[in-house]
Amino acid sequence: MRRPLSIGPPLAFLAIGHLLFLGLFILAFIHFVERTIHVDSAYQIFKWIQLSGVEVEAHRYSAILPQLFVKLGKGMGFGLNGLLLLASLAHVGVAYLIFLITAHVFRTPWIAAATALSAVLCTRLTFYGIVLEANYLLCYPLLLSAVIEGPLLRGNGHFATGFMIFVLALVLLVHPVGFLIALFVIAWYFLHHEHLRKRLILPLTLAVAWGLLGRIVFPPSVYESDLYNAAGSGLLEAVPRTNAALDFLRQHSWQDTTTYLPLWLLVLTTALLLTRARVWTALGLFGIAVVGYVAINAITYRTGETAMMMEKNFLPLAVLVAIPLAGRLGIASRTQQWWALAPFIVVLFIQFRGISFASREAKERTLHIAQVVQETRENGLRKAIYRSTVLDERGFYILWALPFETILFSSLDGPSQCITAIAITDTEATKEDPVRSIFDEGMKEEQLDPRYFTLPDGPFFLISETSR
Repeated sequence: MRRPLSIGPPLAFLAIGHLLFLGLFILAFIHFVERTIHVDSAYQIFKWIQLSGVEVEAHRYSAILPQLFVKLGKGMGFGLNGLLLLASLAHVGVAYLIFLITAHVFRTPWIAAATALSAVLCTRLTFYGIVLEANYLLCYPLLLSAVIEGPLLRGNGHFATGFMIFVLALVLLVHPVGFLIALFVIAWYFLHHEHLRKRLILPLTLAVAWGLLGRIVFPPSVYESDLYNAAGSGLLEAVPRTNAALDFLRQHSWQDTTTYLPLWLLVLTTALLLTRARVWTALGLFGIAVVGYVAINAITYRTGETAMMMEKNFLPLAVLVAIPLAGRLGIASRTQQWWALAPFIVVLFIQFRGISFASREAKERTLHIAQVVQETRENGLRKAIYRSTVLDERGFYILWALPFETILFSSLDGPSQCITAIAITDTEATKEDPVRSIFDEGMKEEQLDPRYFTLPDGPFFLISETSR
């Protein structure tokens, strides 16, 4: 029988971790509309609610847990408000579940503390982009670390090896970058536990093989192919005068926000701790991982992306720092662990505060959606067309998901209040019948689930051609 954790630094770190996730649950509850009715999230969650099967995007099979909770709620008769709230809470719940498993099932409290740290260290706007699969790279790799440091290190035989391979599959199948993070986790323990090396060869080989062959097994989406091409062309280009990815890191380290300032301070702290311990190979792996990951994104996203997508690209840096830092804390003296508690609390508080304040930016888009819904209703329409130039002038950008954002937002008032709006270019507006349907995959207006959505079968009308 395992002994419970004694009162001391590990228990204190875990208590802070529980409080952090409680705070994240509260934010997810308060801002569930902003988190679920937002570009990609709106499109995906609409399909979760409307379609009967499980939706898997771009072969990311292990990113479906929140979707399963929404499906369960739908089966239990939840209304649309309840389903959106469930989606928002379930996203936080995945990371918290892994925190609980690492802390109280595998008894790896320092990995649990690293899970809490990873959840917020590089996160601000991405808290409001809940279907960005890179978010799962903040917790799945920590579960892999806990399996190695817990059952595998304690010699739990074939069960530990089998479960490690299962968790490795979760990491590899959640995001294309997953194999890089998995390689780092496995290599870190390969260096630190000589007696585990034979058992780590298989997962190490699988991670390398997936990085080489994964694109053949699961062909990349058009967006991912564009990123691979961008990375390839970036390697061949001369060094540009400016780099949008590096500019983004600078701007959000000290210039516009301090989102990444705690990250750099912890990178420096971890490097100093590894240097003091004279573990040069581990220091080299840590340095290569952090610098290399930044370099990959600097090459791939050198021309830039939206703010949320740029932040998404750097999320896994939190794991690359949290695992080595947790390893040093785990072998530190009790006094040193107590001293480390204060900066741990400060970092979590600062990052949590940044996430909370970022809700203002997320709400700006929700206000624009509300304005479109209200204007459509005032024009007596259920299916409206807006000129994208007009919406851009209002500060409303990224319009491809507008039909699904407006469907979800308007249907919060009831299925009979459902409307949809679409944005088109000025050139498209001159064409006859520029919009036939917003739905793909064989869906039609009459196939919408009447418990949540109702739209009339008929044409769309250009909003500028109607009287308000």
